[in-house]
Amino acid sequence: MSRRDKIINYWKNFSRSPRGQLIKKFVRRGVITAIIAVIIYQIIDIGVGEVIRNLPTQPLFYFLFFILYLSLPSAEVFIYRQIWPVKKWQLFKTFLTKRIYNDEVMGYSGEFYLFMWARKYLTESDKEILKNIRDNNILSAINSNLVTVVLISVLVFADIIELEELIGNVDLFYIITLVVVGIAIIALIIQFRKYLFDLPFKKACIIFSIYMSRFVIHNGLMMVLWATVMPEIPLTTWFIFVAIMIIVNRIPILPSRDLIFMLAGIELSRVLDMTTAAVAGMLLVYSALKKITNLIIFLLLSYSSEDEDLKKIAKEKGSLPFISDD
Repeated sequence: MSRRDKIINYWKNFSRSPRGQLIKKFVRRGVITAIIAVIIYQIIDIGVGEVIRNLPTQPLFYFLFFILYLSLPSAEVFIYRQIWPVKKWQLFKTFLTKRIYNDEVMGYSGEFYLFMWARKYLTESDKEILKNIRDNNILSAINSNLVTVVLISVLVFADIIELEELIGNVDLFYIITLVVVGIAIIALIIQFRKYLFDLPFKKACIIFSIYMSRFVIHNGLMMVLWATVMPEIPLTTWFIFVAIMIIVNRIPILPSRDLIFMLAGIELSRVLDMTTAAVAGMLLVYSALKKITNLIIFLLLSYSSEDEDLKKIAKEKGSLPFISDD
């Protein structure tokens, strides 16, 4: 066994051990505590009273929040109905829970929950279920990365980002190497697509179109929500916020990514000469609403669910399993 395999096996065994689980829990909570501490420091620096005076009061802001909250699980119902013959309401409840895990634990923990739910309620094999989830994640990743590239392109053409500053000092050799590597990767994906991707082409196109529609609508509504609070800010600035939000959401290991985006948004407001108190108040309310809604929905789903494991977690913890004090 090579040294690399030994390290991998040691890490797997350590991660599964009680000690490893305890350390990971403390690390995760430590990261979240550090982020909250920095945010509190920033709010104090801005002025607590100033932030409170700039909290959103527009009813449209709160209406759009709930539309945005429900957009992902609603879209996933139509997506997974293409491959799983499950009732829409049952899927909707499952994807609400999946969203809560992804929001509050870390990226892709919701996918693990979805796999455990699917193997219990579907007749498909574990291998088939994993392939379905994998293919949907690939399509989602392609979609979000494509939108990010388009957004950055818009920012470049709008002269918000100076392209010459980005590549002006980069040697031509590195640019050519990057292009060649990119073409090689695309060629390999095309060559081995049957091994990387299992969905039929037509069904994959339908699912991709649903992801794209949801992605465009969601991010468009997000900019409308922000513009409701700060209508004087130009649209190009909100494009930058959306691009940052997409990048943060694509990092799988981050816990509480909405808090990290809030931290980034406050810093970005200073760079872009925005009213920092208004941005902080807006993002603070959005993050708080998200966590409160996650908690309420999780408890409602837990006590009304047919899933005895979920009921047991809720009864033992009395709250979200990943923010308990045990």
